[in-house]
Amino acid sequence: MRRLLAAVGLVVLVVSAGCLGGPPAPSDEDLSKEVAYDWDRDADVTITTDGGQYRVVADINESSVRLSQQSGFGGRNPVYVSAVKFQYANGTVVGADAIDVSTRNSRTVVEFPAENGTFAYTGNAGGRSVNVPVIAEGSHELVLPRGMRVSFPVFGVVEPPGYQKTIDDGRVHVRWESLSGGTVDAKYYLQQDLLLFGGIVGVLAAVAVAGVVYYRIRIRRLEDEREQSGLDLDE
Repeated sequence: MRRLLAAVGLVVLVVSAGCLGGPPAPSDEDLSKEVAYDWDRDADVTITTDGGQYRVVADINESSVRLSQQSGFGGRNPVYVSAVKFQYANGTVVGADAIDVSTRNSRTVVEFPAENGTFAYTGNAGGRSVNVPVIAEGSHELVLPRGMRVSFPVFGVVEPPGYQKTIDDGRVHVRWESLSGGTVDAKYYLQQDLLLFGGIVGVLAAVAVAGVVYYRIRIRRLEDEREQSGLDLDE
């Protein structure tokens, strides 16, 4: 029994430390994937979500960054990155051959060929959610997939607070004037999902009202039958 408890405790410690369940290290092929990034942006950091992925383009003033996100057990996992690129201040763009990507201490460490420039990478997002670590200080803009919305509470959530939201060409743009750490986290829904949910709620409400009316009619009929039978209704 003691050995069993010790083994269970060890597993819990390993999982809570983020040593299990993390993404695999990116391969050279993944790091070298060709993705078209928009280098001409208004914000210091732009996050564009689409098709279960997100693309980050960030102005960097450091020689390296460390990317991690919380695991489900309170630990940390490295962020899986692919299609890495770096743009020098003069506009020259280089790919994975000039960028060193490694995994250390449950973090993805990215080392750049220069301290000042723009770093771009692609990460994995959920079908209706995205979680991206903040890797640079400054203004941030999050662009949601076309048709997705975050206005309705419970179904749509954006963190951190203090943002401004606009819609351009059918896509929601969420902007923060300044972020310096933490994560950008969003959960969104399709407009059709909200209409479907509203329809389901309406049908359930109609069924509930019909049930109340039916039972009130049944009770009234029983009262009438008792009265016709000469029973004491008060009793």
